[in-house]
Amino acid sequence: MQGRPQGDELPQGIDVYEQMMNTFAEQAKTFWKSRGPAGEPMALGIESFAQMQRAYIQWLRQVKRTSGTALPGFTFDTWPGPGDSEGGGWDHRPS
Repeated sequence: MQGRPQGDELPQGIDVYEQMMNTFAEQAKTFWKSRGPAGEPMALGIESFAQMQRAYIQWLRQVKRTSGTALPGFTFDTWPGPGDSEGGGWDHRPS
């Protein structure tokens, strides 16, 4: 995907990401659980990661529904670089 996304690409991208994340979480949990009790903490960590990602996905969808735009304030404009933001000047040697 190059350039600015079209209207239906963002929801499709979120759906694809959700499916990919769920597949990863299930496979990773299965792997770590197969290691017995020693793998249980890893499986729990993966479940925590998956829950956080699900909450983020839900938030992305909610923002789309309530604002009418994909992500308010989000642009695809080029970042100006460190000299024009965050105080700037930190990348220059003193004179």
